[in-house]
Amino acid sequence: MKKNIIGIIGGGNMGEALIKGLYAKNTLHVCETNEARVKYLNSTYRGIVLGDLKVLESASVVVFAVKPQDMEGLLKQIPKAKNKLFISIAAGLTTKFFEKHLGSRVRVVRAMPNLPALIGEGVTGICVGAYAIGADLKLSQSILASIGETVVVKESMIDAVTAVSGSGPAYVFLFVEQWINAAIKLGFDSAQAKQLVYKTLIGSAHLLGKSEFSAGELRIKVTSKGGTTQAALDVFSKKKFDQIMKEALSAANKRAKELAK
Repeated sequence: MKKNIIGIIGGGNMGEALIKGLYAKNTLHVCETNEARVKYLNSTYRGIVLGDLKVLESASVVVFAVKPQDMEGLLKQIPKAKNKLFISIAAGLTTKFFEKHLGSRVRVVRAMPNLPALIGEGVTGICVGAYAIGADLKLSQSILASIGETVVVKESMIDAVTAVSGSGPAYVFLFVEQWINAAIKLGFDSAQAKQLVYKTLIGSAHLLGKSEFSAGELRIKVTSKGGTTQAALDVFSKKKFDQIMKEALSAANKRAKELAK
């Protein structure tokens, strides 16, 4: 990726994730108003330019990494600019929202990352607005690759991305939380339960990523008819785990659409 001047509005968790991934190979101009946060970012990522919205003037790309509820007020302060690419990682805000507030034919890319972006292991759903071109998508993908992988989708699928991967880490954390609690109930202390569950989780995830077999095929390989694994899976089946997952993702998808209105 060529060296770009990239502006980032917001130096919170996701903004910092981008800073961490980009600052070694790009010139970063960061707009952050919290004084304590400014001090932290300045000492941690030497060489970035920190300041108010004026620091964004020379940026060819501007990333919005602020809360959705703060966005409309923020956009009123940004001069209309056709020569910049704008990338939003704010949940629920459409590309049309930014096109309306930033001016005619503005180039906008919308992205939905998830929490593992904090360690560079995220996955981000990405779509383009009406006036973004192929080069804008390619550049956006290269920028967002600094926090993990990207998946290009139609904007109509972004709410579904939110339901599947945006909210997805919470599903994993809930499952692990209850898995550990169940292990403790069997007699393990918390440290042992955590080690057994975490290592099983991470090892299984790595195996899934490297294996030629699908998740279903690997599940079958672990499961002996009439064995211990089968006994556990029978409980999941009886409690309709598959239906619970479908209903949960459907609820998240529905709520994402409601918040986008």
